[in-house]
Amino acid sequence: MNDIALTPRLGNVTGLPVPPRPPAEPAGANFGDLLQSSLDRVGQLQSEADRAVEDLTLGRQTDLHSTLIAVEKAGIAMELALQIRNKLLNAYETLMRQQI
Repeated sequence: MNDIALTPRLGNVTGLPVPPRPPAEPAGANFGDLLQSSLDRVGQLQSEADRAVEDLTLGRQTDLHSTLIAVEKAGIAMELALQIRNKLLNAYETLMRQQI
């Protein structure tokens, strides 16, 4: 009989290019740190949007498109943060309702 050797990795079966994997989080990173950094990023986007609107109103910037893009990015980030908060709160409430 012929032995069939398993290949450790077949690669991409579809023929489409495979994007590289992002680097894994360091072992010391925990959920709280990840959540805090995400909320900091939302705050940073809000500040950038406020600055872009201020620059536009004071005439320091004339590009309306970049201002609107900054405002939309901040709005989408805030909506995502609110949805994550709602999901976490829902999960917490579900855990608290469980009988032991």
